[in-house]
Amino acid sequence: MSKNITIAAFGALNKASYEAFGIGLEKAAAAAGASFTLYTAVPYPNAAAVSAPGRPLRGEALQDEEKKQQLYNAVADDAQAIGAAQADICCMPCMSMIGFHDGVAAALGLPVLRLADVLAAHYKEVDQLGVIHMRPAKQRIIEIFGVRAITPDETQAEKLLAAEEAAKKSGSTANVEAVMAEITAAWRDQGISRVLFARADAPKAHMGVAGQVPDILIENYFDILATAVMRRALGD
Repeated sequence: MSKNITIAAFGALNKASYEAFGIGLEKAAAAAGASFTLYTAVPYPNAAAVSAPGRPLRGEALQDEEKKQQLYNAVADDAQAIGAAQADICCMPCMSMIGFHDGVAAALGLPVLRLADVLAAHYKEVDQLGVIHMRPAKQRIIEIFGVRAITPDETQAEKLLAAEEAAKKSGSTANVEAVMAEITAAWRDQGISRVLFARADAPKAHMGVAGQVPDILIENYFDILATAVMRRALGD
């Protein structure tokens, strides 16, 4: 009987991100003939996704060193609360957290599988890639992929922002997913053959209308990270 792999996941924007990551793990585990137990932390900064004392938003932390350290400490505390020290693998299934991995790992005192490294390895042979990301991750996308990454142009970015604001009011990701589908189709028509969905506010977009755009390979960072977690845990 194969070893049951224990995974601690923390730092995600919302519960749905953990759910999407869990679905990715189920697929990866089935392919590897393995089993796993997933422990997930509370959403960061909180279920309402608003700034709180000691739990600043990601965008705030990027602008202020004190708030950045508060973020590191808060996410590390969340990880400790779910038993990260006893887990086989620690990870942060959130693109908006991609620039904070090292600081969180230092505060936690444990290694954290870096999403940036996982994505870089996954797409290392790809010459051109469309990436639909959230605003805090823009610089990190450039750092990971360089000129190979095609990102939303000004008009597309404005549509995404408007959809994001509408989603906050309605509680539905439908508008965000519709814009993602529109951008994906436009990129396909421009000759782009692969696209990465990298928005934590619509973590299950690949399961809906946005993921049904034909004639283009659509991937999401949850599945990619899940596969990397399984391989790392199994020593592949």
